[in-house]
Amino acid sequence: MIRMRKFPPFGKRFFRRARKLIGSCHFAHFWRVVIGIASMQGGRSLRRMEGLFHNRRSRQAISFFLTRAQWDAPELLRESALETLLKLGWQPGETIYLAIDDTQKEKRAKKMDAVSKIFLHAEKRYAQGHTILGCALVYRSVVIPYALRLWASRSFCKTTQKPSHPCEAMSFRTLTELAAECIEQVVLPEDARPIVLFDSYYLCPVVTRACKSKGFCYVGVAKKNRNFAPDGRPNDKRRLGTYGVNVLRREGRWIQVGSKKKKHRLAQRVGRLKSLGRIKLVFSRRPRESSWITMTTNETRWGMQTVLSHYLHRWPIEVLFKATKQNLGLGDYQFLRYRAVERYLHLVMIAHLLLTHLATSGPCAQAKQNKQLSPLRLPSTSQLQIELREKLLQTAIQGMQNSSQHQKVAAKIKQLIML
Repeated sequence: MIRMRKFPPFGKRFFRRARKLIGSCHFAHFWRVVIGIASMQGGRSLRRMEGLFHNRRSRQAISFFLTRAQWDAPELLRESALETLLKLGWQPGETIYLAIDDTQKEKRAKKMDAVSKIFLHAEKRYAQGHTILGCALVYRSVVIPYALRLWASRSFCKTTQKPSHPCEAMSFRTLTELAAECIEQVVLPEDARPIVLFDSYYLCPVVTRACKSKGFCYVGVAKKNRNFAPDGRPNDKRRLGTYGVNVLRREGRWIQVGSKKKKHRLAQRVGRLKSLGRIKLVFSRRPRESSWITMTTNETRWGMQTVLSHYLHRWPIEVLFKATKQNLGLGDYQFLRYRAVERYLHLVMIAHLLLTHLATSGPCAQAKQNKQLSPLRLPSTSQLQIELREKLLQTAIQGMQNSSQHQKVAAKIKQLIML
């Protein structure tokens, strides 16, 4: 692995805003950890990071930076996300999707803060671990991490109230309350048109009230056990599990939706859903499939094709979690304190933004940015990591060429690379 001695010149533009926010005292730790997370292969441990930095930053110094140093990780992630949004060519009046979802990470450490019993959906079993709530912007099919929350159980929050506990006192909040907090704290550019997207777990009064208070439209999925009263029949409540099947069979139409023009059988109804008020339902089923979903939105003027096309932009946040787990070590943290774990998770998302910055800085991507509203197809995370390592290698060779002692060695290395 290439060792980092000096700040790479290709990162000046990306880290320009972060340098002002974090201060020169902690900036040396910040950029090294972010580039280390983005470029390393395998597990991200303090020992490996110490070797990557050529012993210029010890494990104790990195641990202090994540645990006790005074800097605002959520603000750094938020500012980096907004800069990435503007770099993608966002213009006033365009739509920005705000996708909300959570992921789980199994952890076997017994003394790690906020570890509780969770259900691993992929493996269909219970385990001890962390639940991570993510909020991401989606613009032109590019996912931009915006906010992150590490959920803590009621028992752990109660423990933090004790004066002897090393963590700051925390008040218990459910996942839906954390999601509502993320929505309420969203700060987007003026004249933005945000649309909040989430799955059935977050279709609840707490989240929808937060959307209403901010004036945001939302599109979510309703569970099939909910009761729905169509317009004009307030006392005639229907269970969505049977009502949706009948509506799709009688009135469903095959419509091509999305950039790939895939067919969906769609039907719609307007009425009242319990605890949510007046909404529009759009029932959707794919060809040759028996399963179907019920999309719910507070914007009753939208057509059913529009509602489905908006909801299809929720999938990138699932890809974000998968990419950060597999390539950026989202679950490789080994810290015991809550603050260190939360800050590490923020740095992983900032590392993802760094790779996005490199992808959008290429000549092909810049040419496509001139075409407004056209989706951008960026390289995969693994391909961007290879590009980042190549840039670090070029920076190291350039540094050796500038040194009178290592010019011949740099020329030989450059010659071998060209071969």
